[in-house]
Formats: sequence, structure tokens, C-alpha cells
Amino acid sequence: MRSNRTRLFQLVLWTIFFNGLIASLISLQSIVASGLPESSLARSYLLLQQLGHFQFLALVTGLPLLLLSLLLPLPRLITPLLMLLFSAFSLLIFIDYSVFTLYRFHLNGMVWNMLTGGAIEEIFVFDAANIASAALFIAIIFLVQAGIQYFIHTRQNRTRWISGGWVATIVILIQLSGQSLYAWSDAWYKTDVLTQVRFIPLPQVITIKRFLADRGWLPDIAEDQKLSLSSNGQFNYPLQPLQCDTPARKPNILFIISDGLRFDMLNPEVMPVWSDLAQQSQVFEHHLSTGNATRFGVYGLFTGLFSHYWFDSLNTQTSSVFIDQLKQQDYQFGFFTNARLTSPEFDKAVFSTVSEHIPLKTAGRDVIEREYEITRQSKAFIQQNKDKPFFGLVFFDAPHAYVYPAQDEKFTPALKSINYLSINNDTDPLPFLNRYKNSVYFTDRLSGEIIQQLKQQAILDNTIIIMTGDHGQEANETGTNSWGHNSNFSRYQTQVPMVIYWPGKQAARYSHLTSHVDIVPTLMQEVFSCNNKVADYSNGRSLFDQQERDFVLVKNWNNQAVVSKQSIRVFPKIGPTETLDYASYQKIESDTVPNTTMADVIEQISRFYKN
Repeated sequence: MRSNRTRLFQLVLWTIFFNGLIASLISLQSIVASGLPESSLARSYLLLQQLGHFQFLALVTGLPLLLLSLLLPLPRLITPLLMLLFSAFSLLIFIDYSVFTLYRFHLNGMVWNMLTGGAIEEIFVFDAANIASAALFIAIIFLVQAGIQYFIHTRQNRTRWISGGWVATIVILIQLSGQSLYAWSDAWYKTDVLTQVRFIPLPQVITIKRFLADRGWLPDIAEDQKLSLSSNGQFNYPLQPLQCDTPARKPNILFIISDGLRFDMLNPEVMPVWSDLAQQSQVFEHHLSTGNATRFGVYGLFTGLFSHYWFDSLNTQTSSVFIDQLKQQDYQFGFFTNARLTSPEFDKAVFSTVSEHIPLKTAGRDVIEREYEITRQSKAFIQQNKDKPFFGLVFFDAPHAYVYPAQDEKFTPALKSINYLSINNDTDPLPFLNRYKNSVYFTDRLSGEIIQQLKQQAILDNTIIIMTGDHGQEANETGTNSWGHNSNFSRYQTQVPMVIYWPGKQAARYSHLTSHVDIVPTLMQEVFSCNNKVADYSNGRSLFDQQERDFVLVKNWNNQAVVSKQSIRVFPKIGPTETLDYASYQKIESDTVPNTTMADVIEQISRFYKN
């Protein structure tokens, strides 16, 4: 009996090994099609990871049968199960390879739902010949698995059989070598290596940066050297060099952002300054952020890209084309933020080419003091640069922190402090919401001081002011015990005000669906007269294009959502898709997102990857 268990255990292990090897060979084809990286270091890492990672995936796949072979040493049961299991494994690897070849990303929740939901029929045509080819391919996979089983059984019956011990040792060494090379590259900023992770489905990487930093062993690499070490890898943004003009009179461009500012706060009671300016401005009443968290909202606002690309920008230190254009046009830069722009790492992505202008921190003992400080600094910056074109970013944090000075407590009753551990679905939301409103009222007042400074310097008529939020902030309006942000894609967490004071444009209100990705193309077209197609550098379009769009994309760490005026279709990393009503955030059975829209979604999130 022990001999049978040993033979079966070896059978499963060798099946895992051969299927890991086959999976590596399938995946390598996508690398060959895309072109090998230039550096020998990146090539070495890619080869090691391809060989080691797919052995790991095959091991995870075969683990249940490894255990079963020890408990039930029945070859007539184990062998067909191995054939079925690894036929499915090989098929999934091939589908992933096909998806990556077409779109430059691996299988994820959105793609899986497309493949299983029906949108695939809108993208691919399945005629009789295609169906027959697919059936033949599946049959070949099954025959290959049968051949593997036959080969292993035959070799096991011979007296001389390769020892699996040294094969396993080699596989482990390959995996450890690949992981060590990645960890070293991460610490020494070898981004040509780091970007190769894109070729690996479900990558599991090891980093030692924090370990080295705690011991003072982290290499001291200057920011300009980091930039020179960066490689664009597979991220291709913009698609074409931009062809833009220098305006006869360069307008100042000032962003005033309140962290956690949701759409329904824009009213005379809560935000009298913004509401007054809105009467002279372009107001977009159905505007969505690109995320329900700061990094994803700010990223879309300044790059014109859906925040699916955030990690690519960060890994390659690719800055915004808008920021690059401002630098080329000799704009002065001023960044005035309560929270640091180094965490999240905006200084290494969106603003990487002007990171020298980003302060490491803002003086002040608490959020309120820092709000006053960035107001003071921004006013001084405006005065110093009244005769030069400037770009300014003022980023308030009080609504995110729910803080305000006593003089701004306008809405009562308001919570004296917020204890999230004591808040639940039965909590009265009014005191919570009033505290939030008071903090918004506070930042609105400070915004008024900045606008007044523009007037005093007589440059308001040459300053475009963009006032918005990075995401919304919920007070459990959805009844899902959601307080704050980053927990769902309801309008309370994703819909934000968008007010643009634009000298020379007649005040107007717009009701069509707009997104943070529309800001960059609007400015690039309207201010710098860029001749490129917007699709060369953005997922958005002009804010003034009032043709109703089918969807926008919103993202957080784990999920992404396709949002229209009617519905929110949430694609989790794991689990089934949910479709919810936009207004109520209640689940709806009928899917209002047409299948053709999913084809457009796939195009949007793959557009800026190299073919």
C-alpha cells in the first residue's frame, strides 16, 4: 500500500512539473510576440519568473490531488482527475495568454465576467468553423494530458527513473532566484526588471525595501538618477508625441481640491464661496471621480487616464502629459497640500518631472493649522507670480479628517469626535454629517481667501480655477454601514462637484456625464490647442462635448466599476459581478450595461499598453 501511495504521489508531482513547464512555454509566446526587454538583467528575471511562477501555479492547482493521493491511493481515480484538472489548467493558461496578447493585461474579474457573461459574443464572432476549432483544441489539450499520464506511468515501470529530488531542487532554486532578483531590483530601482511583472499572471513578489531601510542599508539614489533608470516598459503614454501651440496669453491654472468633497455639498448654505463663483463658471452637475480613494481620484484628474494605469505610471515614473506641457511652456509651479504628495507617491508618477517643487511636508501641529498654512503659502505664491503664468494646486484635507475650528461650527448637532468602532447601521447619521458639513464650510471659507488674493493682484481674469474633490464621502446614505469612502461605488463616494471658473466663457451648467479624465483633454485642447487626437493621450474627452457617453470607469484597490447615469456595474477581483441602481445603490436584476459597452471598456483599459 505504501508503494502505491508513493507511486501516486510521484505521479501527481511529475504531472505538476510537466504542466508547469507547458504553461511556461504557452506564456513565453506572449513575450516573444511583444519583444524581449533590452537589458540582460530584465531578460534573466523574465525567464526565471516564467519557469518558477508557473511551477508554483501548477503546484497550487494540483495540491488537492497530492493530498488525495496520500489518503486514497487509487490510480483509477487519481489519473482521470489529473487529466481533467490539468486540462482545465492548460485551457485557462491559454485563455490568459490570448487575452494578454490582445489587450496587454491578464485575466481579471472584469475580463472573466466578459468571457462568461455574454459580452464576448459582441467582441468575437463564433461561427461553426470557430466552434469546431475550439472543440478540436480542447480535445488536443486532453490528449496531451493523456500522453503525460502515459509517459509517467511508462517511466515509472522502468527500473531507471529520474529522481524527482534534484528536479524539485532546481525548480525551487529558479523560483528563489527570480524572487531575489525582483527584491534586489525593487531596492535598487531597476524598473526595467520591475515592469516585467506585467507578463506574469497572478504575480506574487517579495520586496525587502522596508527591511533594508530599517537597517540603513537602502541605497541612496537621487531622484534624477531614479528617473534615468526608469523604462517605459509596456506602458505607452502618450501614444504619439504631442503637437501643441503656445497661447498668446498664457492663463494661470489653479486647482483647488477638497479631499472627500461630495457632489451635494455645492450649495449656498454649505459652500457659499464656491456657490457664488459657480454662478460665473462652468458647472458640471453629473461629474464622477476616477476613484473612491485619493490616489485613484487624483491620478485620473491630472493624467486624463482611468486609474487602472496608476501602477504602470508609478513603476515607470511616467508623469502627466499635462504637467509636462506646463513645464515646457515655462509655467511656475506651486504645490500646497495638507497631506503629503509623497504618500501616495504622486511625486513619482503624476508629478515626477516637477517633483523638485513638491514640499516634503507642510508646517503645522494638526490638520487645522496646516489648512491655514497652505492657504497662507498659496496666497504668497500668487502674489510672487502675478506677472508670470503659474500652475497651482491647493489640496485641503479638513473634510477628509472631519475637522474645523470652533468659529466654523454652523451645523448642529455635530459629533464632538468620531469613533468608527461605535458607528453602525443604527447610528443616527445627522451628527456625523453635520460634522462633515462644518469641515467643508471651513475649507470653503479658506478658498474665498485665495480667490480674494487673485482679485487683489488683478489676475482673476487670467486665471482658470478648477474646484473639485478627489472623491466623495458617505454618511451611510446607502444603508450599507458605509462611513467615509473607499467602501463602495455609490454616488456619495464617487460623484463630486466640478466648477471651472474660465475667463472669457459664458457661465453655463451641464448635465451630461463627465469624469476626472476629461479635465486634461479639455485643458490641452482649449488652452494649448493640441492637435493630437484625444485618444493619443487620454481616456477622456472635452468636458464641453455634451454627447451622452455610455460609461466611465471608477476604481479602488480591489474592485473597479463601470458607471453610467442609470447603473453601477461592480467587477470585484474575486466573486460575481453586481449591478446596482445609480440613484439608490440597490441591486437590480436586469443588467442595464449593454454587452457592446464591455468591448469599449476593454479597449479603454488596454489602449496605453504596447502591442
